[in-house]
Amino acid sequence: MNTPTSVQVLLVEDSPTDALIIGEALIDIREFEHKLTHAESLADALAHAQEMRFDVVLLDLGLPDGNGIETFRRFRHVAPDTPVLVLTGLSDISVGLIAIQEGAQDYLLKREIQAALLSRAIRYAIERNRALTALAASEERFQLAVGGASAGLWDWNLRTGQMYLSPHFREIVGHDEDELPNEMRAHYEIIHRDDVEQVMLALRAHTEDQHPYDIEYRVRTRAGEYRWIQSRAQALWDASGTAYRMVGWIMDVTDRRRAAEALRESREELQRLSANIQHIREEEKTRIARELHDDLGQLLTALKIDMIRFEEAIAGKIDQSSAGALRNIYGLIDQLVGSVRRIAADLRPVMLDDLGPIPAIDWFIHEFSARHGITVNAQLDVNEVTFNRDSGTEVFRMVQEGLTNVARHSGASEANIEIARDEPFCVVKISDNGRGALPSARRSRKSFGLLGMRERAARLGGELDVATAPGEGFALTVTLPLAVVEAPDADDAGGGAVAKH
Repeated sequence: MNTPTSVQVLLVEDSPTDALIIGEALIDIREFEHKLTHAESLADALAHAQEMRFDVVLLDLGLPDGNGIETFRRFRHVAPDTPVLVLTGLSDISVGLIAIQEGAQDYLLKREIQAALLSRAIRYAIERNRALTALAASEERFQLAVGGASAGLWDWNLRTGQMYLSPHFREIVGHDEDELPNEMRAHYEIIHRDDVEQVMLALRAHTEDQHPYDIEYRVRTRAGEYRWIQSRAQALWDASGTAYRMVGWIMDVTDRRRAAEALRESREELQRLSANIQHIREEEKTRIARELHDDLGQLLTALKIDMIRFEEAIAGKIDQSSAGALRNIYGLIDQLVGSVRRIAADLRPVMLDDLGPIPAIDWFIHEFSARHGITVNAQLDVNEVTFNRDSGTEVFRMVQEGLTNVARHSGASEANIEIARDEPFCVVKISDNGRGALPSARRSRKSFGLLGMRERAARLGGELDVATAPGEGFALTVTLPLAVVEAPDADDAGGGAVAKH
């Protein structure tokens, strides 16, 4: 992580005791130095945020002049670009989850704050905020490029057939969105029948043999006329050499084609007239030559000027500035967004208090499989474990982190999840059929991105064990004491029982 060596921290906490505990935890952090500013009210915090820039804000949701989620919303309105870690008690964890949904980086239970946890939360909050800011800027640049480009952009998923068409693409081919859906099949249907084979051959040569894709063909507009377009594109190939995505642009070159055709016909006419001149008297030849020079010369000069203007327009908007911008756009989508694009909606928070941990895990498995194309088999014993709020949240987060590690590191096509009661423990198992790793990697507490899972298991008094070997997949087992997992909440809110699948 690229955490600053010195971190500006704004602590918004009205309790002197809690402020002292958090301040001492900050002092114990060794990964970075910090400069602490303390505000005891929301009004003071907003004033500080307007006067200077903070790297991170630790925000208590219960303040004399602010309460609950509205506290976060008011601060977010004043400092939208500052990463916020929400401080909560056991009674308002659900409010913390809502805050995450509305833009907070995470929530911390005030009673569990210690130096290691606080350090990791601050560093992750700063890094995630930096990544989200960069992603938002990239998406903004993409939208500006799409809106300002004279070319029509398209992005084709070869596996699903879905195709993004920019508004200017539809304008060029003369169709509205409801007439030209986001499918490659719909685009095929408007190509001139004499050009379809040529387009198919060019696409196949590019996706299979990686030949350049640069082709001109005709498309039928809604009015029934045909216009010429030039289409250029670049595909992406997976490790097996199979093309899975293709991004490109089109330009309307009808005027250029018509100008070229007019120039060709003028030259042919000039050659025909020149041949006939050989049979005419010298005086007549001179007169005709002069008229040709004056009339046809003027026509060719005007045509040449129009061609120069047209080529300059293309060079200025595509081949020079826009071509560079388009290349940059192709590279950003590939990468995140997602994550960007990438991005994560793994963060779409789940309301555990409303759903319970197992419906929440259901939701995450569905989203995970759809996003990453990995089949997840879940075996959850019915009514065997009754989670309290804290343990339900931790188990959901462990499943979330475990499956995320599968997608990022394993190369697996299938994963398995099992949650079962095995007196006196609750056992959570996550495995995959991926590439695995050397057994020696099991001894590294920081390997495989499992540090967060180990910490969550430790907070519940449990342990995490890893089993792996090259080519034999990766399996982890979390063993949690039922006495902690099923302990009643402080406010007796209860948890969610495991539901069978």
